Amino acid sequence: MPTDLLDRLQENKLRGLEEFIDSEKAAVGGADQAAAIADFIVDEGIGVRQGLLRLWDYRWTMALAGEIGDRRKEGANLRSLLERGGRVLARGEAAARSYADLSGQEVARLSQFEEQVRAFPVWVEECMARWELLDRPRKPLDRERVARSQAAYERGECEDAAEIIARLEQGGPLLKE
Repeated sequence: MPTDLLDRLQENKLRGLEEFIDSEKAAVGGADQAAAIADFIVDEGIGVRQGLLRLWDYRWTMALAGEIGDRRKEGANLRSLLERGGRVLARGEAAARSYADLSGQEVARLSQFEEQVRAFPVWVEECMARWELLDRPRKPLDRERVARSQAAYERGECEDAAEIIARLEQGGPLLKE
C-alpha cells in the first residue's frame, strides 16, 4: 500500500476530528448532549491515536525491510503527521474534558484518553529517534569475538538464561562480574 495513501487517510481522519471539535463548540443543548459529545470525541480520539500507531508500525516495518527510498524525507513527513496528530489529540482531549465538565457527568474512558494524549508527544519523539538510528553506521562484526564466544559456549562456559534474568530482576548487571 503506498504510504502517501495512508498519509492522506490519516490527514482526513485528523481533519474530520478537528472539524467536529470546531463545529460543536456552540451547539450544546444540555448536560446529556454535552456528555454525548464528550464521549464521541473520546471514542474518535482513541481511534485516531490507534490509526497513528498503526501508521508508525507500517512505516517502521517498511523502513526496516529497506522499502523506503528516501528515509530522511519520509521521516520528516512522518514526524509532521505524528506531531499534527498529537496537536489534534490534545485539542480533542481539552474539548472532551470541557464537555464532560459542562455535563457534570462521568465520561467513559476520558481519563484513559487524557493519559494517552499526555504520553503521545513522548512516544513521537521516541519513534523519531529510532527512525534516525536507521541511518547510523553499524559497527563492523568482530569475527574473532564471535568465534571465542562460540567456542566458550561449546565448552559449556555459558551462564544459564534463568540466572541472567534473575540477576536482572534483582537490579544487577547484565554481565556477571
